[in-house]
Amino acid sequence: MTIDKDWVFSQAEKKEWLKASVPGCVHTDLLKHNKIEDPFFGTNEKKVQWIDKKDWIYQTSFTVDKNTSSHNHQELIFEGLDTYADVYLNEEKILSANNMFRTWKVDVKNILKEGKNTLKIYFHSPIKVAEPLWDEVGYPLYAINDDAKTGGTGDKKLSVMTRKAGYQYGWDWGPRLVSSGIYRPITLKSWGATTIENVHYTQHNMSEKNVTVKGKVNLTSHAKSKAKVQIVDAKSGVVYTDTKVKLSKGQNAVSFSFDIKNPKLWWSNGLGEQNLYTLKAQVTIDGEVQDEKVENIGIRTIELNTAKDEIGAAFSFRLNGQDVFMKGTNYIPGDMFLDRVSDEKLEETIKACADANMNMIRVWGGGTYERDLFYDLCDKYGLLVWQDFMFACSLYPGDEAFVENVKAEVKDNVIRLRNHPSLAMWCGNNEIEWAWFGWGIQKQMKWSEADSTKIINDYFRLFTEEIPNVLGEYDNRDYWASSPYFRKYGDHLENEGDRHLWDVWKGPKAWTYYKEHVPRFMSEYGYQGYPEVATLKNYVKEEDMNLWSPAMRNHQKAKYGNKRILKNVQKEFDVNGKDDFEKFVYISQMYQAYDVKFAVETHRRNMPHCMGTLYWQVNDCWPVASWASIDYEGRWKAVHYAVRDSYKNVIVSISEENKDFHIYTVSDKLEDESADLTLKVMDFDGKVIYENKELVQVQANSSKFQFVIPSTLVPLNRANLVVVAELSRDGKVIDRNEYFSIRNKDLALVTDYTLEQEIVKNADNSYSITLKTDKLLRGVKLESQDHTGSWSDNYFDMLPGESVEVVWYPSSDSTEEMSFKAITMNQMLSKQPVQKMSK
Repeated sequence: MTIDKDWVFSQAEKKEWLKASVPGCVHTDLLKHNKIEDPFFGTNEKKVQWIDKKDWIYQTSFTVDKNTSSHNHQELIFEGLDTYADVYLNEEKILSANNMFRTWKVDVKNILKEGKNTLKIYFHSPIKVAEPLWDEVGYPLYAINDDAKTGGTGDKKLSVMTRKAGYQYGWDWGPRLVSSGIYRPITLKSWGATTIENVHYTQHNMSEKNVTVKGKVNLTSHAKSKAKVQIVDAKSGVVYTDTKVKLSKGQNAVSFSFDIKNPKLWWSNGLGEQNLYTLKAQVTIDGEVQDEKVENIGIRTIELNTAKDEIGAAFSFRLNGQDVFMKGTNYIPGDMFLDRVSDEKLEETIKACADANMNMIRVWGGGTYERDLFYDLCDKYGLLVWQDFMFACSLYPGDEAFVENVKAEVKDNVIRLRNHPSLAMWCGNNEIEWAWFGWGIQKQMKWSEADSTKIINDYFRLFTEEIPNVLGEYDNRDYWASSPYFRKYGDHLENEGDRHLWDVWKGPKAWTYYKEHVPRFMSEYGYQGYPEVATLKNYVKEEDMNLWSPAMRNHQKAKYGNKRILKNVQKEFDVNGKDDFEKFVYISQMYQAYDVKFAVETHRRNMPHCMGTLYWQVNDCWPVASWASIDYEGRWKAVHYAVRDSYKNVIVSISEENKDFHIYTVSDKLEDESADLTLKVMDFDGKVIYENKELVQVQANSSKFQFVIPSTLVPLNRANLVVVAELSRDGKVIDRNEYFSIRNKDLALVTDYTLEQEIVKNADNSYSITLKTDKLLRGVKLESQDHTGSWSDNYFDMLPGESVEVVWYPSSDSTEEMSFKAITMNQMLSKQPVQKMSK
């Protein structure tokens, strides 16, 4: 029974009751009743900082029928209380919660009654609770992204005191909106003789012919009894195990073991099928089913390979015996207010990752452990999950109450997530070791020697002892204490471990810096770009559409963010912040796309030295200038199209070395194959300066140098030249890559071109747009006027004489005549007007 109806809420001291949504939170409930202005609009964020200083009450009533009340046990399950919550059932206090990340279960048999019951949850202000806890520590704790200034908490970075999503307190891509509420379901579970608490599946001795599945069904029994425990294929009805057991009163663990013949393996996206086995654990007493639990498992092996080698140590993920190059991204919570992340929006994001040829997604440690659906979707679409525990860029208290709370949190989430085949590894935290050993924070914080020693000892205790000890008790996956690896300054950079590289963004360094610093695994890097203008228009007034308006600056949370973008787009495109805003947004996205594309190709060319690249980040939690490749309203930015192409299973890549052009093929496939490699150097009018074609071997799961175009064969003046590498088989293009030697602002892009277009409405209400150009076009972007939807491709280059078909999928059917607009870098850099296209 889910308790999600007839909820009301009130500020505690006012008792003015309003309807509430559960799951939900205070901010969204206040917004629905027009009690606050939209916190995302303009500078409204600053107007709602009072909310987290208040206590709030949520309450409802629900009816229990006679059958339910007659069961031996009734248990209320709270999957997500944010955060400090006293819970009352029929006016009796049953729970004091203090951790947003835990699942709270309470036996209410003696309090629940047949008929009407009342449930009240009193949420204490997370600020008022945390302030005395901060004072008790005795020294300040470091939390770089906690926006205490906006929150009005002075120099107290209170986020570290509470087991609550860190990003709510502000980040360099997010506002400070510290909420309270019931953000995941509350259910009433009733049972009689026995119930299944959880099931743990593990795999052993896997081969093509057989795999042994072992595990335990963990049960709670009301009394001593004889029972039958089965593991059944939920789809076919095949019974894998049938065990007769004697249950004792209380907790029981029933072990099982069975074989699956000729198992169908689960593979990551791009390497094979995501085969899933739907298993049902069932407990029966005297022929009557007492409880059952249905879960998907995937037959696969996964391990983190950190074996020592001649330069340090590897860092690669070995799936089903194969070292697989990880192509992926980092994921932050899908909204500042988690109840807004619908199932549809979540699937749209995960599918967009799979559609962009990704095979890994990192759940970052400053957000939340995602709900079950997230991992189900990763199972479905073949995205391996790098799972952080929820600690990021901060130092935390080490008192016993805090540690015990964390241990319970780890246990809850490990048990909940461990059967997912997509779950690849656990990571203790984000950037804390780096902060301690690499950022100079000890001098910055001015701790005493004694305090400094205690802080680092507390760190090592939590992340190298307590968390891995709990993890080891409930799961056998690999654990990595901190991302990036940073035990001693400089150790991790290129020789071992994973790396976060932010020098290109913060330096700012040129893109070539990626070539000079290639790690074993790149788990964070990226560059900012603005969201689409259509997205910003919903959150910023038209007159505020400029970089330096208060509203736009409030939607740029990175320190010096606008200045960094401006400096580089001026250097690369000769575009400044005073230009047309739409133009600036477009150029910022192109810069972001070129930056990440350069990095991705660099990492892939350097396999097996480097075996993974996870750019920061795929999504936004509100409309903001950020590193996201998909903006808050789901629109793909230029970079998402760029990574989709750079993450193909087989690519051809061009690297300029001392004016020569080195051509590589990179393949993630597990078998060698041959392909035709065609190389051209042409001018922007289509004249071919150099051409070569030959049959090459594309080696499996590797990067291979294939060819060099010497500088002596290419004119020194390259302002109107492009190098084109194309890989094809049987006349079908596998991949094509274009390379320009000089900065975009120095390219002699043609403005007197002809762009022919033909628009056809298809039977499924999509639109096919065929474009043909007589000259080279850079960064072709298509827009649908006044309609939302998605494109099959966008932000692409077109070669002279080339014809390209792009499909537009409207989000809803329309009887209106559709119109489209084409934008090109040729126009943008020459200040020419954009071209409109109509049906």
